[in-house]
Amino acid sequence: MSLSLFFTGFSFWIPETTHHTARVACIALGIYIFGIVYSPGEGPVPFTYSAEAYPLYVRAYGMSLATATTWFFNFMLAITWPPLLNAFTPQGAFGFYAGCNIVGWWLILMFMPETKGKTLEELDQVFSVPTYLHAAYGLRQIPYFCKRYLLRRPVKPEILYEKEDLSSSSPYRGRVCSCDTV
Repeated sequence: MSLSLFFTGFSFWIPETTHHTARVACIALGIYIFGIVYSPGEGPVPFTYSAEAYPLYVRAYGMSLATATTWFFNFMLAITWPPLLNAFTPQGAFGFYAGCNIVGWWLILMFMPETKGKTLEELDQVFSVPTYLHAAYGLRQIPYFCKRYLLRRPVKPEILYEKEDLSSSSPYRGRVCSCDTV
């Protein structure tokens, strides 16, 4: 997202007098790429994450908090854009928001635990790990990502959470609950 914002901001340096069509096309392309990356990426994350992260007894409050936070920052973006555009020019305004995206990427990497593919019981374990351990784990994922996806080396990922086998300790394992026996 930040690369598309930088591209959009830098597109304003294309001279308008001689290359008007190229300038407008590059600006539109940068905003379009931002939308393409945002929509399946960071766009739905607050709603999905809060649906997984909060316990059932406060999930409705968590979802309302996620929605309110999303709309608050949408409002802040709409309110701050005109003064930012006047103060920094379009290049600076898009660069500022690109910098905010980079800061946000680091914050998500360090402080947002992964919940993908985990059951509700495993999520209790995920959120019981202290935040400083998540931050250190997130930083250790950068070399892993580079080795695995950029250098194509067969490296094993570090496991931060130990999965609990709840079925072996359950006294009801193998039984089927029936309404007739209740």
